[in-house]
Amino acid sequence: MKFITYLFLFLSISVHAQNLSFYGVLPVLSQTGRISERMDYNIFISSTFNTFDRTIKEVKYPSQDLQFYFQPSVIYKFTPNLNVSASYTFQRGNPINDDFTNENRLWEQCIIARNFGKIRMTNRFRFEERFIQDRETNSYPFSTRLRYQVGFTMPLQGKTLDAKEFYLNTYNEFYFSLTGAKNATFSSDWAYAGIGYNTAKMGRVEVGYLLQVSVRNEEKDLQYLNLMQVSWITNFNFSVKKMLAGNKRLQK
Repeated sequence: MKFITYLFLFLSISVHAQNLSFYGVLPVLSQTGRISERMDYNIFISSTFNTFDRTIKEVKYPSQDLQFYFQPSVIYKFTPNLNVSASYTFQRGNPINDDFTNENRLWEQCIIARNFGKIRMTNRFRFEERFIQDRETNSYPFSTRLRYQVGFTMPLQGKTLDAKEFYLNTYNEFYFSLTGAKNATFSSDWAYAGIGYNTAKMGRVEVGYLLQVSVRNEEKDLQYLNLMQVSWITNFNFSVKKMLAGNKRLQK
C-alpha cells in the first residue's frame, strides 16, 4: 500500500516543472466533537496563502490570501470503518481583495476504511453541489463535482498511535468536474505527505507538503501550488444530550 502512495506522489511531482508554479502555506483547523453515540460534528477552517511575489511572462502575481474555507459538517458512524456525512461549505476566493468570489457548496460523502497491519487505509467519496458566484451577472450558476481520496496513516512508534507519538499521513485526491462550467473533467489532483504528533490532550499537530495541481483554462494549462500545510486536529468529545440535560437542571 505504501508503494501506491509513493507512486501517486511521484506522478504528481514528476510534471511539476511545467506551467505556473507558486509557493505558500495552508493553515488548517479541524475540530471534531460528539453529538451522540453514533453522530459527530466537525468544523473545518482553512486559508490558502501565496507567500511570494512572482512575475511570469511579464504578468505579476502578488503574494496574497488565495482562498478562505469554512466547513461545518455532521457525521453518522455505522461502524469504526464506515461513516457518511453531509455539509454546507462557504468558500471565498481572493478574500481580502475587491474582486473576491464566493461559493456556496453542499456535499455528501462516504468514508470506507480498512487496516493492513499498522497501516490504515481510507477511501473517501464526495459528491458536491456547487453555486459559484459570477461577478459579472451577480448570479450563482450550478455545477457538480466528484472527488475521490485514497489515504494512508501509519504510526511511527509501535503498532498503534498512542499519546506523545509520531505518525505518517499521506493521501492523493482526484477531482472530477461533472456538470456546469469547467476547464476539464479531470480538473485537479492534490497529493500530500506529512508527519504528525499526537499530543493527546491538545489533539494532533501535523506538518506536511501539499501539491495542488489544477487545470487553469480550456487549453489545459496547469497551475501548481506548493504548500506547507500546518494542521491542528482536535477531538473534544462531549454529548449534546448531556449538555441539554444540564441546562434543564439549571433552569429548574
